[in-house]
Amino acid sequence: MSKKNVADALNVFYELKAAFSNAYWETNDINQKDRFFAMKAMLQDELDELHKLSVQDHNYPYEPINPIVQQLNDKLRELLPTLNQVVYRPQTLNHLTELIPDACELFAS
Repeated sequence: MSKKNVADALNVFYELKAAFSNAYWETNDINQKDRFFAMKAMLQDELDELHKLSVQDHNYPYEPINPIVQQLNDKLRELLPTLNQVVYRPQTLNHLTELIPDACELFAS
């Protein structure tokens, strides 16, 4: 397994952020809305830090910058087994099912 670089992390995070937005708008449950909004906000904090890097730095190995990503990692790991119970639209479900392991792999590095 090769170490993911900053560009790889940005791609995963942009996709994950879009999937969180979709899940937020697709659910009617206020608790799930809160959950997806909170995870999206945590992810945005990491993206804000990554945006401070120069484009030339995008080939360097990714390392989490903001300590909040550990909380996001934990929340994603909790969400994954119950994903099909809280996300109803198949496209969003499939997208999150693919992205969550990729994001957790990045956070664990």
